[in-house]
Amino acid sequence: MTNIDWSQKRGIADEKHWNKFVPTAGGELVAPRIKRQGVKNADYIFPHAKVVVEHKLLQTEFAHSKEILKKVDDLIAQYPDGQPDTANPVLRDGLIDLLVKPLQRIVNSANRQIKETKAELGLTNWSGILLCVNDGFRGVPPDLVVKIFGHILAKTSYSNTTALIYLTNHYVELPDTPYAVLYWHPLYSPDASHDLKDFVDDLGRKWRAFGSEHGVPMDFSEERDHVDLSQMSVITGPKRNTPYFDD
Repeated sequence: MTNIDWSQKRGIADEKHWNKFVPTAGGELVAPRIKRQGVKNADYIFPHAKVVVEHKLLQTEFAHSKEILKKVDDLIAQYPDGQPDTANPVLRDGLIDLLVKPLQRIVNSANRQIKETKAELGLTNWSGILLCVNDGFRGVPPDLVVKIFGHILAKTSYSNTTALIYLTNHYVELPDTPYAVLYWHPLYSPDASHDLKDFVDDLGRKWRAFGSEHGVPMDFSEERDHVDLSQMSVITGPKRNTPYFDD
């Protein structure tokens, strides 16, 4: 890790590569199935698991509001001696206030697309998943984004969104490992079945394998039942954000 600037490395979790990956994982693209004009459909279905998936690229979604991006950058710039993931309640509260509405718009949009897809294709009792890829929006740490999404999903009823997967397309680090990693974090509604959770876990394993086969830098791959997100930080330069001590 010391010889590589991981802040310059990226994953391949854009829609183009997911379009290639999904058929290898037993899924299909939804668009060819939609015959009627005007349907705001989701991106993928997995018939064997009865799952509809909508792919959202966080950086692309936020790019529609340069004002939000500037406000986030300006807020962080007020604290040059700290990181957004440190225990700074003023900074964290400010970031939450800025991000709740745009993140909720992403969830609302995905829920509608999943709902319309299920209705259009007659997919009764299918589960819906929002796959939210953070493609380079580095200003906000993973724990804060996950907490905001969790708050949004808990506060509002999204009957068509049974799970949300938060995936980083830039590298992050934890203080207990020397490796840079791409992070996959699922959130589930209380109605999510064990079968859906097994499907998401299996999808994550297949996605890592696909990335490895397609040249994604990956010298470490591990599944954990629990990760302390408060200790995770985005890699923004050639050096580690926190010291790593190998006990």
